[in-house]
Amino acid sequence: MSIAIIDYDVGNLKNVHTALKDVQLDSVITRDPQVMDDASAIILPGVGAFADAMANLNKYHLLEPLKKNVKKGKMLLGICLGMQILFDESSEDGQHQGLGFIPGKVTRFDVPGLTVPHMCWNNLVVNREEPFVSGITSEDYVYFVHSYYAVLDHFDSDVVAYAEYALKVPAIVRKDNVIGMQFHPEKSAETGTRLLRNLKECIQ
Repeated sequence: MSIAIIDYDVGNLKNVHTALKDVQLDSVITRDPQVMDDASAIILPGVGAFADAMANLNKYHLLEPLKKNVKKGKMLLGICLGMQILFDESSEDGQHQGLGFIPGKVTRFDVPGLTVPHMCWNNLVVNREEPFVSGITSEDYVYFVHSYYAVLDHFDSDVVAYAEYALKVPAIVRKDNVIGMQFHPEKSAETGTRLLRNLKECIQ
């Protein structure tokens, strides 16, 4: 089993690679479509801006390989910015089209008095039970760093877990074989490790 970590110039690749190694998951950092096709699952990490991320996926000819693999049923995990580009669109610095794998849009926090970016540890509230969040309780904290959050068309069915930050911030989302984590599992200590172990179980 090998995981393809997509290299599209948005950072945090090596930390994700190390975190996967810690749970005995082999991974390769790549932008080779054949490696993506051969992988057991694909991860889109991300630190940066929505528009840049989409432009880089296009520049490196990664959009079609991603869509093809998702259509075939391969698991795709988006982390932080990588989760945000799973949605239809974002209003970050203008209107930008996303991958459209999960219905919804990404918008900036707009709550009076709220500190933005949301940069802290928050506990997870499980919205619906499934193997990916096995063993996760409201006592488990993960690390967030973001100024934009996802507004889903179908919150109840597509949000697996959320965090409370003036509103219910989607923390883990899933639609079929596409999963997103708004926080950084690779920076979230034992809870992040547990989630990556669960990921391993889901793709075996």
